[in-house]
Amino acid sequence: MTPRPLHILVCSSSKTTLAFLNTMFSGFDVTLKSSIQDTKEHLQANKNSTSLLDFIILDDQSESHVEDLYAFFHSLDSPALRAVTLIHLYTPTASATGYAVFDSTTPGVVKMTKPPRTARIFQMLAGLKDLPNTVTLAPHQSTDVSKAMEDLAVAQRTLFGNVLIAEGRNIRLLLYWAHYPEYR
Repeated sequence: MTPRPLHILVCSSSKTTLAFLNTMFSGFDVTLKSSIQDTKEHLQANKNSTSLLDFIILDDQSESHVEDLYAFFHSLDSPALRAVTLIHLYTPTASATGYAVFDSTTPGVVKMTKPPRTARIFQMLAGLKDLPNTVTLAPHQSTDVSKAMEDLAVAQRTLFGNVLIAEGRNIRLLLYWAHYPEYR
């Protein structure tokens, strides 16, 4: 009955990914590991912990590493790991034949393509914890004047070139670049 922050273990060989996910999950109890071996050692050392681990997020391209880590933490038979879900972050690729490389479906592993977007990953975590993940917004009451102003703004908005949809601090610069092609 007492709420607690989620406990998340993140494993990635990329320092940038670790920093990004650590920032994304601020407010949660996050442990960062840079290798699968470090992750296994952490799990082994904390298998008798009273603190439950909710998620392991593994950033790795190898399907065999995912299966190996999944089998490892289940072999520990730890109460702290009884409800853990393994989330596999991967970059979607195709083989020379055009078929997806990641066709394996390890039970208990949830796959998520990179890059992880904040809203998408939080929605996934909420869904995996059976929490409501929809937001009900109050209906927007707009007047005829505000509708006309919005229509005018939409009519004046023109983008040139390709636009990359991204998250982060540099988004304003990107939108500025896309809106004013003469400054490229």
